Amino acid sequence: MTPKEYEEAVLERFKTAWPPPQFVVRHNVRLTGQATKVRRQIDIAIYEQGSEKPSLIVEVKRHMRAVDAPRAGATIALVQDIGGVPAIMVSTQGFSIAAANHLTWEGIGHLTVTLTEALGLRWVPLVEHRFAVDRQFRELSGDMVEALRVGNAAAFMDCDLPYEEWIAVMAVGQSLFPLASNRLLRSLATDHYDDAVRYNALQLLDGAGELDTDFVNGLLETERDLDVLELLESACL
Repeated sequence: MTPKEYEEAVLERFKTAWPPPQFVVRHNVRLTGQATKVRRQIDIAIYEQGSEKPSLIVEVKRHMRAVDAPRAGATIALVQDIGGVPAIMVSTQGFSIAAANHLTWEGIGHLTVTLTEALGLRWVPLVEHRFAVDRQFRELSGDMVEALRVGNAAAFMDCDLPYEEWIAVMAVGQSLFPLASNRLLRSLATDHYDDAVRYNALQLLDGAGELDTDFVNGLLETERDLDVLELLESACL
């Protein structure tokens, strides 16, 4: 994940916390420094709807180690130059004690968003393109797309996603990485304890033309739910 991709993923975290229409969360904003009088680049800025002054600015750092005091100092200098706007610094690997202390002393928040979290967050816009995801499930939806990408069927065995979000996640997965998604759907159709999940997985596989005769016959030998059996039998026709 590049630094820019990481910034865009972190943007989704703040869109969850500062949702529309009350707030607008923008990436790569330019604000004029009070001391330097030059345009300073800001990774993320959050505006209340209709306001020209940000309510919060966010500096995002993708590093392989914790942010140290000198790096924190650069962000502190930037925030001081902008002046009068609350700020947060975000890092992949956390902050040294000195850096955290200095940021806190200057009234700047600090937050860790790991690369693992970011890998899920990056998929949120694609899920929302398919369906107007409830704010409560935005980040979980992204995590589930990432689970599809890597073939993590266990993540779906006890998943709290509502049906519409679940379908949107699967649609994104099948469009971006169909082989991994269809393998996982076959696993759910075979092993999931919930007959509704098995049924939905089979419907998606059927729509993708992935219900071969051997797979269907194997399921017919073990399936007991009448609706699932009816779907399997219709697939054999």
